[in-house]
Amino acid sequence: MPSADPDVRLTPDRGALHFAHADVWVPSNRLAGEIIYPSRQVDPAREFALTGYQPDIGRAAFAQRLDRRLSALPLAERHVFVFVHGFNTPFSEGLYLNAQILNDFGVRTVAVHYAWPSAGQWPAYLYDRDSAQFARDGLADTLEQVANSPAISITILAHSMGSLVTMEALRQLSLEGRTDVLAKIDPVILASPDIDFDVFLNQLDSLDPPPGHMTVLVSGRDRALALSDTLRGGGQTRLGIGRQRDTLIERGIAVIDLTGLQDGTLLGHIDFAASETLMQLAANGALSQALNGEMGQSRKSGLGALSDIAARIIYLPARALGER
Repeated sequence: MPSADPDVRLTPDRGALHFAHADVWVPSNRLAGEIIYPSRQVDPAREFALTGYQPDIGRAAFAQRLDRRLSALPLAERHVFVFVHGFNTPFSEGLYLNAQILNDFGVRTVAVHYAWPSAGQWPAYLYDRDSAQFARDGLADTLEQVANSPAISITILAHSMGSLVTMEALRQLSLEGRTDVLAKIDPVILASPDIDFDVFLNQLDSLDPPPGHMTVLVSGRDRALALSDTLRGGGQTRLGIGRQRDTLIERGIAVIDLTGLQDGTLLGHIDFAASETLMQLAANGALSQALNGEMGQSRKSGLGALSDIAARIIYLPARALGER
């Protein structure tokens, strides 16, 4: 819900869907993948900051701004990047993480941030779990708004419990017969997804049409997901832990396994955003070429070392290999 407190902007209370406009400052004097939250006296050289915020602009204004941004681009570049944050993520922290990803991975598309009502506290895991279910309809509504714009495609990047919000929203769109919206959503990327594996397969089977390309980023070093799994009795059933990699590949899903990377974080839960290795792979084209089954092209392009790293962490379904 909107808050009058300028330091909060949105409370963790659940309510109706609201549209807002935010401008985020990304400092240049920092390490790649690093987020330094703003102090009371913001240091623009080092700290992220919210430099502009217009709350509750309304559905029509959101659509107009989105149309204007997209229409200014050449047709082939009219893509929208939708980020869905994860567990324990207050509104401002989700915005800063989104901005860091856009900046450090060189994403140049129009960006939409979906903020669902996370309590922003570790002990409030069950509250966030219920909020993720509550937020399904809002995300489905947002995706409909974006699909009705001049966008030619929508990329969804969902993190942690945000993956549950995303899969539930896609399922909702499928049950409502919104094939026009689903057809524009490609790819779907789930990073460290906090979803039970059986639930995920059930959600996936309900999607018609399914995403043309889906990628799941997993890690056996993800201590946050290990704790989530323990709370449920263990068994390594959380999708983001990666124990079901072969089954995912058989289902046509690409898997990026971050377990062996040496530049991860302490908890291993946001390695997808903080890994300089992944950033280098993305910047040099080795990541996209590997996901497209073009390892040989990477080597011809002088990306041998990077393509070797990509080959060690990326696992492709047979369908993708056959598309070369």
